[in-house]
Amino acid sequence: MRFRDQCQKFHKYAMCCVILAVILAANACGSPGKTQQPDTQQGSKTDTADTAQQSGLANHQGNFGTVLTSYGVALPVSRPSIYVDVAGYASGREKKVIFAGEDHGQTFEVVRCADDEVVYTGIIPRGGTDPLSGLTLSVGDFTIFDEPGTYYIHTDIVGRSYSFGIAEDTYENLFLGMLKSMSNADLQESPQGVCDVSFGMHAAMYAMQCNGALFEAAYQHLDQGEQDKQLVTQLLYMGKWLSSRQKGDGSMYGDYEATAAFCGIMAMSRDMFGRYEANVGREYQQAADAAWGWLEQQPCETDREKAARFYAAAQLYKADGNAGYRAAAEKFLREKAEDYASECFVFYGVLAYISAESGTDRDLCTYIMRDVVDRVEALCEEIRQDEVFGTGTRTIEENMSNMLHLSFVNYLTPSKEYTVIIENTIQYMGGLNVDGTCYIGTGSAQVQSVEWKGILLLAMSDMIGNINKLEK
Repeated sequence: MRFRDQCQKFHKYAMCCVILAVILAANACGSPGKTQQPDTQQGSKTDTADTAQQSGLANHQGNFGTVLTSYGVALPVSRPSIYVDVAGYASGREKKVIFAGEDHGQTFEVVRCADDEVVYTGIIPRGGTDPLSGLTLSVGDFTIFDEPGTYYIHTDIVGRSYSFGIAEDTYENLFLGMLKSMSNADLQESPQGVCDVSFGMHAAMYAMQCNGALFEAAYQHLDQGEQDKQLVTQLLYMGKWLSSRQKGDGSMYGDYEATAAFCGIMAMSRDMFGRYEANVGREYQQAADAAWGWLEQQPCETDREKAARFYAAAQLYKADGNAGYRAAAEKFLREKAEDYASECFVFYGVLAYISAESGTDRDLCTYIMRDVVDRVEALCEEIRQDEVFGTGTRTIEENMSNMLHLSFVNYLTPSKEYTVIIENTIQYMGGLNVDGTCYIGTGSAQVQSVEWKGILLLAMSDMIGNINKLEK
């Protein structure tokens, strides 16, 4: 590694450790406050199906179809030849369009939807083979064009793209849409559903703790009939939904992992909301205690079970500072020794442990942070090799996981590089991906996983906040 890279990495790690010390001392994160179809046919600007988009590259679903289906994401039945961010481009930020294949001409046009007027012409550079997708991809750039409106990309050979918008408040509106979409979350009646809801609540609460001002600003744009879409309301509803599924023996479906996830999120919810609503606090406390009591009576032998138990113990320790919970959490962390961001139960448990108000092992927290920062730096090194999408991976599951870890470190020590990667990943979810499918925004193949919704809220709020900070 070059000396400058070593210095940059040391600076990021040092800054994380300094801010971590502040978090440990003052609990800095505080308390709350169907796929679109192309519109025209090949070589034309009329509103009919784009047969070129629908043909040669159709039916590619990758090797992650099962994962997407399990998260409630419908797979596309075809792939377009022009990829744009259907969720919208923000004025003043990078705007790129990606062309798949080798026969798409040398120039592209940005065309206004209202009158089919060509407002910008750009160059399509020679493409190259993307090593992950195997496709020949070319990247056009129209960053310089910033006029608000609704547009599409057109080439004489390929035809036109999906429509997209350009606006100064694109990201803010997208964030508001993500916030509202929490009320449409798919709550699954299963052990896996309990884990999904619990992790989604954790990510969303962490987002609200870290970026509360942005949520308060977004609430001002909810009309009178949408007040129930405030995140606090949705989190309380999800907490009630979870607790109503708890069995008389304290478990969730008699499943170890689901019960541990439920126990942890009940403790976190009690810590967050119980100080304002005593009845809610008592309900969550009783639910968490009953769940922990059931866990203690069960064998805990597999790595997954041990990680789940750690998550519950870390959340309980953060909520009430009990020495027994602390001992259980720290025993796991010391035995784990590495890869603290490689598994959901472990990473979410780490977030709880290092943000506990007092009593945590400072040296252990520093060691954990070094491991997490090293992982994020390794991710960035891989992503730097991806000149097309700037995400370094082609599976949405991995992108969501990477975005969670990046957002955490980026909150502690804002980085332009981290912020750009998060932005690229948001755009990837918005349609700049190898299937040309928009998973976020109006009219999209909406993500139904509660965890992914929570991660999107965290990443989006972190990105908007840091764009504002880094541009000052």
